[in-house]
Amino acid sequence: MGRPNPDRVPMRYRRFKCETVDQMLQQGWDVQSKCTTCGLLMRVNLRLVVRIKGPRFSLWNRKTRCRRIGCLGFTEFQAKAPGMYWHERLDAPWPEGK
Repeated sequence: MGRPNPDRVPMRYRRFKCETVDQMLQQGWDVQSKCTTCGLLMRVNLRLVVRIKGPRFSLWNRKTRCRRIGCLGFTEFQAKAPGMYWHERLDAPWPEGK
Protein backbone atom coordinates (compact mmCIF):
# COMPACT_ATOMS: atom_id res chain seq x y z
CA MET A 1 0.00 0.00 0.00
CA GLY A 2 1.39 3.42 -0.98
CA ARG A 3 1.17 6.87 0.48
CA PRO A 4 -2.14 8.76 0.39
CA ASN A 5 -2.75 11.20 -2.45
CA PRO A 6 -1.85 14.68 -1.08
CA ASP A 7 -5.01 16.22 -2.54
CA ARG A 8 -7.21 13.79 -0.63
CA VAL A 9 -5.85 14.87 2.75
CA PRO A 10 -8.31 17.41 4.20
CA MET A 11 -6.94 20.85 5.11
CA ARG A 12 -8.03 20.42 8.73
CA TYR A 13 -5.45 17.61 9.10
CA ARG A 14 -2.73 19.78 7.60
CA ARG A 15 -3.32 22.44 10.23
CA PHE A 16 -1.80 20.29 12.99
CA LYS A 17 1.61 20.40 11.27
CA CYS A 18 1.40 23.91 9.88
CA GLU A 19 -0.33 26.48 12.08
CA THR A 20 1.77 29.64 11.67
CA VAL A 21 2.97 31.71 8.71
CA ASP A 22 6.56 30.89 9.66
CA GLN A 23 5.82 27.16 9.40
CA MET A 24 4.09 27.73 6.04
CA LEU A 25 7.15 29.59 4.80
CA GLN A 26 9.57 26.90 6.01
CA GLN A 27 7.49 24.06 4.54
CA GLY A 28 7.03 25.77 1.16
CA TRP A 29 3.31 26.50 1.15
CA ASP A 30 1.89 28.73 -1.60
CA VAL A 31 -0.74 31.11 -0.16
CA GLN A 32 -3.10 33.44 -1.98
CA SER A 33 -6.03 35.68 -1.06
CA LYS A 34 -9.28 35.81 -3.02
CA CYS A 35 -12.03 38.41 -2.67
CA THR A 36 -15.45 36.85 -2.25
CA THR A 37 -17.09 39.91 -3.87
CA CYS A 38 -14.99 40.97 -6.87
CA GLY A 39 -12.83 37.87 -7.29
CA LEU A 40 -9.47 39.68 -6.99
CA LEU A 41 -6.78 37.03 -6.59
CA MET A 42 -3.44 38.00 -5.02
CA ARG A 43 -0.37 36.05 -3.94
CA VAL A 44 0.47 36.40 -0.24
CA ASN A 45 4.08 37.29 0.55
CA LEU A 46 4.67 35.11 3.61
CA ARG A 47 8.04 36.75 4.35
CA LEU A 48 6.31 40.12 4.58
CA VAL A 49 3.56 38.72 6.83
CA VAL A 50 6.23 37.25 9.14
CA ARG A 51 8.05 40.59 9.27
CA ILE A 52 4.89 42.64 9.96
CA LYS A 53 2.72 40.31 12.08
CA GLY A 54 5.39 38.04 13.56
CA PRO A 55 6.30 34.39 12.99
CA ARG A 56 3.52 33.00 15.21
CA PHE A 57 0.71 34.73 13.28
CA SER A 58 -1.86 32.38 11.71
CA LEU A 59 -3.87 32.83 8.49
CA TRP A 60 -6.27 29.99 9.32
CA ASN A 61 -9.93 31.09 9.49
CA ARG A 62 -9.04 34.73 8.81
CA LYS A 63 -10.52 37.30 6.46
CA THR A 64 -9.33 40.77 5.54
CA ARG A 65 -10.64 43.68 3.50
CA CYS A 66 -10.23 43.53 -0.27
CA ARG A 67 -7.41 45.73 -1.55
CA ARG A 68 -9.12 46.65 -4.83
CA ILE A 69 -10.10 50.31 -4.92
CA GLY A 70 -13.87 50.67 -4.55
CA CYS A 71 -14.51 47.07 -3.49
CA LEU A 72 -16.14 46.66 -0.10
CA GLY A 73 -15.68 42.88 0.02
CA PHE A 74 -13.53 40.62 2.12
CA THR A 75 -10.81 38.22 1.05
CA GLU A 76 -10.35 34.67 2.26
CA PHE A 77 -7.00 32.91 2.34
CA GLN A 78 -6.31 29.82 0.26
CA ALA A 79 -3.21 27.66 0.32
CA LYS A 80 -1.49 24.88 -1.55
CA ALA A 81 0.74 22.67 0.57
CA PRO A 82 3.69 20.85 -1.02
CA GLY A 83 2.37 18.00 -3.16
CA MET A 84 -1.08 19.52 -3.65
CA TYR A 85 -2.29 20.42 -7.14
CA TRP A 86 -4.68 23.27 -6.27
CA HIS A 87 -5.37 25.83 -3.55
CA GLU A 88 -7.93 25.19 -0.81
CA ARG A 89 -9.41 27.55 1.78
CA LEU A 90 -7.52 27.86 5.03
CA ASP A 91 -10.60 26.91 6.99
CA ALA A 92 -10.36 24.42 9.83
CA PRO A 93 -11.50 24.23 13.47
CA TRP A 94 -9.23 25.79 16.05
CA PRO A 95 -7.01 23.16 17.68
CA GLU A 96 -7.99 22.26 21.21
CA GLY A 97 -6.15 24.19 23.87
CA LYS A 98 -5.68 27.33 21.73
